[in-house]
Amino acid sequence: MFSSLPEGALLKLSHHCRTVNLKNDETLFHQGNDAHSFYVVLSGNVKLFRVSPDGQAKVIEMIKPGDAFAEALMFMEQHRYPLNAAAMGKTEVLVIPNQFYKEILLAEPQCGLRLMGNMAVKLHRRINEIETLTLQNTRHRLGNYLFGLAPDPAAKSCIFRLPMAKQLIASQLGMQPETFSRLIKEMKGVGIIEVNGAEISVNDMQALREFGH
Repeated sequence: MFSSLPEGALLKLSHHCRTVNLKNDETLFHQGNDAHSFYVVLSGNVKLFRVSPDGQAKVIEMIKPGDAFAEALMFMEQHRYPLNAAAMGKTEVLVIPNQFYKEILLAEPQCGLRLMGNMAVKLHRRINEIETLTLQNTRHRLGNYLFGLAPDPAAKSCIFRLPMAKQLIASQLGMQPETFSRLIKEMKGVGIIEVNGAEISVNDMQALREFGH
């Protein structure tokens, strides 16, 4: 979002940006709010989610430090946020006004081309997520998700921490928390993983990969 901007443009933009510090579960914006800005997570995490009519939260995405979100809305006719955004733990977010960013793009067309490439990458990511949710069963989704958290996919074993609460992961993967717990128990039972709170110890990366296929 910023690496292709010339130094003068970055300096000008910085005068219009601000940071927001959020507490755990504090809302950044609600679905339907006016989309006047986009955001970059500086520290902590932000969850994007919808709330169903029966009050159930469906996590769409977790935004990690360094990632931008809500930037596509500045190029759409829809000028309202389609999702809710809330902090996961203590979080700091950079707020960038759409108006001033678009003015820079109009003055620096080459920056717009780089941004289009970023949008294309996100689009392909969404297509892969849709494929995962529609074509894979719950075993495949969870197995692939855990395998994707491994620091080194080529390692024989590893240890990592789950990035968010287990019920939120279940929501993002389109399964009930009970199903998530049952599959975790199944993997523990055959010795693929060990669980200590949010810490996952993978004893056999190949077996975990096969569980996801």
